[in-house]
Amino acid sequence: MTRATLERTTLGRDAYGAIREMLVDEARFAAGEKISIEALSRDLGISRSPVWAAVSRLEAEGLLQVVPRQGVFVIAFDRARIVAIFEAREALEGMAARLAALRMTPDDHAALDEALTRQARAVATRDGDAYRIANLDFHHGLLATARNATIETSLRALYAQVQTMCAGGASPMDDWDRLGGNVAEHRQVFDMIAKRDADAAELAAREHVRQLLDTILARAGGEGADA
Repeated sequence: MTRATLERTTLGRDAYGAIREMLVDEARFAAGEKISIEALSRDLGISRSPVWAAVSRLEAEGLLQVVPRQGVFVIAFDRARIVAIFEAREALEGMAARLAALRMTPDDHAALDEALTRQARAVATRDGDAYRIANLDFHHGLLATARNATIETSLRALYAQVQTMCAGGASPMDDWDRLGGNVAEHRQVFDMIAKRDADAAELAAREHVRQLLDTILARAGGEGADA
C-alpha cells in the first residue's frame, strides 16, 4: 500500500467515524433530511472523496440513502422499515441473551449488574444522559457476554438505526414510565442469564424488544424510546 493510498484510507475511516457520530450520537440530522456532501467536506476539512467513501459505508449500515440525481438523505423510517428493524433485532437479541446465559463469567455478571444499577438510579433521578450511557453499557455488555462477533456487528448496526430514528422525534427522555419499564425488562433478562436459563433468557429478551416496538409504533410520527 502506497503512502497516498494509506492516507486516503485513513481519511475515509476518520470521515466515517465523524459523520456516524453526527448521525447517531449528536442527532445533528433528522430522519429524511438531505445531507450536503460539500458542506460535510468543508466542516471536516477534507475533500469529497473520503466523504463519499464514508457515505457508502453508512448506506450499507442502513443509516443513509443515496438517491440518484437527488442526493444523500438520512434514512426515513416508515412503519414497514421500523417493523423490519425490530423483527431482526428481536431475533438477534434473543439469541444474544441465549448465548450469554451459556457463556457468562463472573466479570460479565458484575458488569451487567452494575450497568443495571446505574440505569435504575438514572430513572429514579430523571437523569437522561446517565440513562443513555447505562442503557448502552447494558446492551454492549450483553453482546460482550454472548461472545459472537457476527451477532454483535449486526446488532450494533441496528442500535445505530434506532438511535437515528429517534433523532427526528420527541425526546425519549420524557417517557419515564417507559424507561422504568425498560429497566425492569432488562433486569428480567439479566436474572434469566444469571440463572443459566437460556430458554427463559431468550424469551425475556424477545418480549422486551416487542414491548419497545409497540411503544414506538404507538407514538405519532414513529417516535421512539431508547432501548
